[in-house]
Amino acid sequence: MKLIGLTGGIATGKSTISKMIKDFGLTVVDADILAREVVSPGSFGLKALVQVFGHEILKEEKSNLELDRTKLGQKLFGDPDCRRVVENIVHPLIQWRAKQEFDILRRQGEKIVFYDAALIFEKDLHSSFDHVVVVHTGRDSEALQVQIRRLMERDKVNLKTAQERIDVQMPMADKIKGAHFLIDNSQNLKKSEEQVKDLIQKLLQ
Repeated sequence: MKLIGLTGGIATGKSTISKMIKDFGLTVVDADILAREVVSPGSFGLKALVQVFGHEILKEEKSNLELDRTKLGQKLFGDPDCRRVVENIVHPLIQWRAKQEFDILRRQGEKIVFYDAALIFEKDLHSSFDHVVVVHTGRDSEALQVQIRRLMERDKVNLKTAQERIDVQMPMADKIKGAHFLIDNSQNLKKSEEQVKDLIQKLLQ
């Protein structure tokens, strides 16, 4: 089974590309879904976070106490130490669940599986994949502005907050250097879809 890492910068449109890959009939394991699962009500991950940050990061939903992502997020941005603690709790659990999913899919005879995850390079996971695909918004000086604009529109945040969220990630130029394949998602959806189709054809060869 070929295992393909799919990553990119925040607001580069990685989720859009991931959906296109699924629409072409390929399997995508989504790290964001696994991340929610490992901190679901009653989980070891949620209990560990509460031990560190207290019950203030919880909210009640349908009689269950679950993680209030907004409150936790407010603690993370601008505080590298806090972010590091959360990552040390959550990321090993995500990788454990991802490995379980990969093993199941391998036994089911899947030929190609994509792993959609933002921090493949940051967590030094790139060597675990046969290929790594990086979604970006171009290589020129306008690329960062595209990211910032999309992030402000998507998350309804101001310029300062958008810039801070981008700054905590590895520079896109470094991710591009480490990629086996690139998808430029700075233009229209049709052009992105053409690149995805071309990528899949190459991987199937």
